Amino acid sequence: MTCEKWEARSEFAEFVWETMEEHDAPGVSVAVADASDVLYAEGFGYRDRERGLPASPETVYGVASITKSFAALAIMLSETDGAITAADTVIKHLPEFTFSGDEWDRAMSIHHFLTHTSGLPPTGALRYCMVRSMEGDPMVEQLREAGRWEEWVDRDPIDDYEGLLQYLAEVGESPLGRPGEQFSYSNDAYSLLGTIVQRANQCSFEEYVQERILGPLGMHDSTFDLECVQSCDEATQLYAKDSGGDLYLSPRWQDAPAMVGAGFLRSTALDLVRCGQFYLRGGEANGRRIIGADSLTRMATAYFPAGRMQSYGYGLMIRPDYSGVTLVEHGGSLKGISSHFGYVPEKGLTVSVLCNLQGVPVSKIWLAAVNLLLGLPIDEKRSEEPEYDAGEKELSRFVGTYRSGEGARLYIYPEDGEMYAEIEGEKSHLRPSGPDTAAIMSRGQESMIRFIPGPTGEVRAVYAGLRIIPKISDEPDG
Repeated sequence: MTCEKWEARSEFAEFVWETMEEHDAPGVSVAVADASDVLYAEGFGYRDRERGLPASPETVYGVASITKSFAALAIMLSETDGAITAADTVIKHLPEFTFSGDEWDRAMSIHHFLTHTSGLPPTGALRYCMVRSMEGDPMVEQLREAGRWEEWVDRDPIDDYEGLLQYLAEVGESPLGRPGEQFSYSNDAYSLLGTIVQRANQCSFEEYVQERILGPLGMHDSTFDLECVQSCDEATQLYAKDSGGDLYLSPRWQDAPAMVGAGFLRSTALDLVRCGQFYLRGGEANGRRIIGADSLTRMATAYFPAGRMQSYGYGLMIRPDYSGVTLVEHGGSLKGISSHFGYVPEKGLTVSVLCNLQGVPVSKIWLAAVNLLLGLPIDEKRSEEPEYDAGEKELSRFVGTYRSGEGARLYIYPEDGEMYAEIEGEKSHLRPSGPDTAAIMSRGQESMIRFIPGPTGEVRAVYAGLRIIPKISDEPDG
């Protein structure tokens, strides 16, 4: 469906095709709506390239971490029902929860989990929760060739919430700081929010979201049920790239029963803008009030900085004062998934973009649509890192190897008088943008990384990819 209501559709379509070609993306689906009508909905490329089946606005994709906005909404609905409050401590609802074994655990609140400020570091839990679903997938061979599969099978799989709680109690990693002190994106925290919803409402997290959110919002093509997805004719195939950059079919959907709240909803571009319309209408859907507007306002409140110009709310990223408006958004990434969704409250607009290949910069496609809707240049950026003249001694502090339990690997090293970073095998130029910050170019997008000093000024960690990643060596051993 291509609607005549959007005059910039031709320019936008050209931008989408160019981005897909640059990143070898098989298929992309996009929907644009205001508070009452769909203005534009289109599929590009293929949901199944091998069989020549086209992508459409009704194609079912994974949405990955966009799921976190649904987990946050489930928390707010549970609060409306009087089952919990965001100020509650985590141990009030999960009394067996422990991580560091001290008073910091007891101070962690649902609010801290919602805002990624609990102090939980990135751990390996996600791998262990997904590993069973990877059996028989070609991606396993790719991981073996890269020497990474051992990280997935060096302990027993995590199959349920109880197993996740036990893993966190035993993992032995240090907290990043006191609750509320630092932002570091945590899949573990959002998984446990799903556990809290389940216990507070005496039904599974999936059932609660289906009955209280997906059904009432008319999101009838959205589900957590993997069997339902696999039997759906409109579901996409999943694709990945090997170490040489060649595309291959990777058909197994990653799944994690212990982590559904963190990233395992499947949906369509049209269903996601129905959710956006719900936010734009202040909590109403299909003529019914689902939740109070004040609860949605709290979700879209900028609680803690997550970048130079962005902050995190409850399951949503907030970019205030973008050419006079607010961007409320969230992205997602897993094998076979690149996703982005959000809305512009002042203009009553919502946009969703879904793709069947990881690593495609769909946030650029999302922003391109928003820019055209706002009358801005299609390539206008959210922000740009400033110029900064750093000396050799200043830059040498950053050199080293950084790794997290979640699997992030970052190497910072000098070469020909410049600084470079290698992230997951991709080499990127590092441009200083401040005494402790730098701009890094990856997949055609510039983002900020921040170096975190220790007590005597030495760099102890780097903030990159929304996570705090500890420094493990002064040598760049990549």
